[in-house]
Amino acid sequence: MSARLWNWQLSAGFGLSLVTLASYVFFVNMTPAVFWPGLMLFAIAAKLLMSGWKRVRREPQTYRGKIAGQFLTTLSVLLFGLFGFTAYEVRKALPPAKNAPQIGQRAPDFSLVDANGQNFSLVQLLASPITDSGGTARATKGVLVYFYRGYW
Repeated sequence: MSARLWNWQLSAGFGLSLVTLASYVFFVNMTPAVFWPGLMLFAIAAKLLMSGWKRVRREPQTYRGKIAGQFLTTLSVLLFGLFGFTAYEVRKALPPAKNAPQIGQRAPDFSLVDANGQNFSLVQLLASPITDSGGTARATKGVLVYFYRGYW
């Protein structure tokens, strides 16, 4: 009787789900948007685990992992549940933006400093005309303000 082969897909699926949960907990303080990549990685981990299970069921004499596959899959499902619970708690802990302007509502006037250290205000941006590539100036209809959470 020959030695059975290692079923790498089961181990890789469990390892990926473990790394995904750990990275979510680590990176969620930097950006809450890490939820979607985490969800995608859990889907990839589930695909690996299921393909590993199929491999063991098809060729049980060739591949190891009949008992370990069930154990690792159960642990991965528990990790996914913990991921969902953590994501729910993080979402619940974020404060509501009660004073934020609604869509279509005019924003209150403000002034900010740009990356070059110069002050500008919302009124100033709305008053300055936009010049297109042909040199034609037209009135400004709105302003898009993007707040970059970085360091300069």
